[in-house]
Amino acid sequence: MIPLTLLPGRSDTTRIGRDRLELLTALIDAPAFDPLFRDTLIFIPPQHPVFAWQCGVDGCERIRRVSHNLCGSHCLEWEQAERAGQSKRAFMHAATPLPAARGVDYGRCRICPDRPAVSPTTQLCHQHQNRWQYGSAARIDRKHLGRWALDQHALPGCQLPVQLPHR
Repeated sequence: MIPLTLLPGRSDTTRIGRDRLELLTALIDAPAFDPLFRDTLIFIPPQHPVFAWQCGVDGCERIRRVSHNLCGSHCLEWEQAERAGQSKRAFMHAATPLPAARGVDYGRCRICPDRPAVSPTTQLCHQHQNRWQYGSAARIDRKHLGRWALDQHALPGCQLPVQLPHR
């Protein structure tokens, strides 16, 4: 447990400030407080029940996607297996674990030129990838990605700044 102290130079070193610190210390020491957060350096285990970060396939050492319990490679494999009628349980049992991998540069989003693509197959940023997979485009034939992308617009904050000519 980290001993909590008031920061030096604080002006609220009054009784109220010390009482707040004492109350916070008591709450952290309570049995209901997750011991995971009591140390100076917080290490979250790969399969933590709430903050899990590792792919759900047994033995896979890759980081899971934000909205899935699978890494990017297993997500793509699962989408194909699901379309083929395979159950998730059968897929998870048959999936081949993958070694840890470093980040991969898939280039720029084909719609938002200032955002990185999150998939090598679609070359879309995270927001457009979600729209393509789960939004109104989810019912579109996958062969029509290029046509769908032409109808999309860069999202606010994605556009490259306009360069004014030098005078």
